Amino acid sequence: MGQKGVRSDMNVTPLIDVLLVLLIIFMVVTPLMMMQERLDVPKKAEVDLPPDVTQDQVVLTYTKDREVYLNHTKVEQALLAKKLEDIYKNRREKTIFLNIDPEANYGEAVSVIDTTRNAGIDKLAVITLKEGEKFQIPGAAQPASPTGI
Repeated sequence: MGQKGVRSDMNVTPLIDVLLVLLIIFMVVTPLMMMQERLDVPKKAEVDLPPDVTQDQVVLTYTKDREVYLNHTKVEQALLAKKLEDIYKNRREKTIFLNIDPEANYGEAVSVIDTTRNAGIDKLAVITLKEGEKFQIPGAAQPASPTGI
C-alpha cells in the first residue's frame, strides 16, 4: 500500500520550464537589439592624397585699414575667394586661421569671413589675443622695443 504524506524531494520541472522560456526570450530579443544599432560611416574623400605634414597652415589676417593678408602676403579683397579656392582645392583638411584686428569694422570683417566660407573652407579657427597683447600681422617685422631703460 502506498503511503501518503509529506515528500521531501523537490519537483524541478516547473523551474526548468521557466528557464527554457527565459532562454527562448533572450535568444529572440538579442538579435533584435543588435539590429537597432546605427553606424554612420564617413564619406570617401574627393582626393585620396594624405595631408602634407610640411605644409604650413593658412592664416587670413584682416586689419583695421581694410587690408587682407594670407599668411604674410597681401591680397586684394576682390581676389580673395579665387586665391583661397586655389590654395584649398587639393587639401583634405580645409581649415583656415582668422586673425582679425579688434579695431577693424565688424561688418567688413564678417564679409571677409563669408568670403572664406563661400570659397569652400569648412573650418574656421579664430586667433585670439592675450591680455595686453597687441594685434600683429604674421611675418611682418615687429617694431623694436626700447631697451636699456
